[in-house]
Amino acid sequence: MGINEIIIIVFIAVTAGALPAIIAYKKGKSFFRWWVYGAFLFPVALPHALFIGTSIDIGSRRCLYCHTQVRIDKPHCPKCGYEFIEF
Repeated sequence: MGINEIIIIVFIAVTAGALPAIIAYKKGKSFFRWWVYGAFLFPVALPHALFIGTSIDIGSRRCLYCHTQVRIDKPHCPKCGYEFIEF
């Protein structure tokens, strides 16, 4: 197996790993962790990403700047200080 075949296999694995990572990220999971997981174990990671539940609780929201989970009753993000504006 030459270097060209290895580069192609690595490229396909890294590209395929992005699919479960995107699905899991939309459900509130870490993109990078799921990207690595998907690159190494794509046949396992894809169904796993499809069937996992969301990690966003009913009583929380996500900060728009630092993506930290913040309880719904807090007026600002404790990590970055972003102030939530209620309409």
